[in-house]
Amino acid sequence: TAKIADDQSGVGSYSFLNIPQKVLLQNILEEVSAGTHPQGSVEQKVGDFYASGMDSAAINQRGYEPIQPVLAQIDAITDRSSLLRLVADQMKSGNSSLFRVNISPDDKNSTINIAHFSQAGIGLPDRDYYFKSNAPTIGIQNAYKDYIATLFELTGDNAEEAARKAAQVYDIEKELATSHKTRIERRQVKNNYHKLAVAELQKTQPYIGWADLLNQLGMDTDTLDIRQPEYYNKLNAMLQSLSINDWKTYIKASTISAYDPYLSRPFEQASFEYNKALSGQSTEQPRAQVIAQAVDRQMGFALGQL
Repeated sequence: TAKIADDQSGVGSYSFLNIPQKVLLQNILEEVSAGTHPQGSVEQKVGDFYASGMDSAAINQRGYEPIQPVLAQIDAITDRSSLLRLVADQMKSGNSSLFRVNISPDDKNSTINIAHFSQAGIGLPDRDYYFKSNAPTIGIQNAYKDYIATLFELTGDNAEEAARKAAQVYDIEKELATSHKTRIERRQVKNNYHKLAVAELQKTQPYIGWADLLNQLGMDTDTLDIRQPEYYNKLNAMLQSLSINDWKTYIKASTISAYDPYLSRPFEQASFEYNKALSGQSTEQPRAQVIAQAVDRQMGFALGQL
């Protein structure tokens, strides 16, 4: 008898507890954002964050202006080194395109933390979305291509060029996805642990340039856990075989997609239309609820104090 609300993509016991809690957090945020607080206080930081997200008039007026500096940096890329430098810089801002890394205990020595690099590079949720040919999956594939094309249109391309670029991005992602392990394969813990020396990776995957990448990320280590080496072998090969212009198109799509929740209304709508096809959620959540979730994700400890 459970019913999924139109603005939700699922339902369960956690939802019944969590959704009322989100309303309480929203009440706190509305109260604190309406007041004046000492500069540097938790109330000021949290309140300003929430208020900035709720100022949809200013956000809509700016369009994609906030990401124009990053797009200009992408346009200025001339070679593989400058491409990977930009990718590393974006990783530090939370936009992980070609690499996915987390720091956690070594699987075989829990007394130390190490860097774990996992497969990445795709925009659809899982490799199987690129290879299944049933009607629902094809519908999601088409919605995703339309979404990427829309992002290119919203940032200045005409419809024909935007569709061409979207197809190009999709093909690159599909090629990367051929190297991905399936969800079931990733459950086999021992097969997803490969502790390797950075010096060895430099030799076997020279086009990635691991030493430069780690330096750019500010990571001082001589050893990494490469959870899915097949992906990084594929990435290394494609960094050699694909043109810089192809990679620039791919990185531009990934960048716009990473930031579209924070841009003007047309970007929000493009993202929602894709996610509607993917998740079945038929109605957008109220903006206050979305921004409350953003505050909780980005400033959770500060919000927790309040």
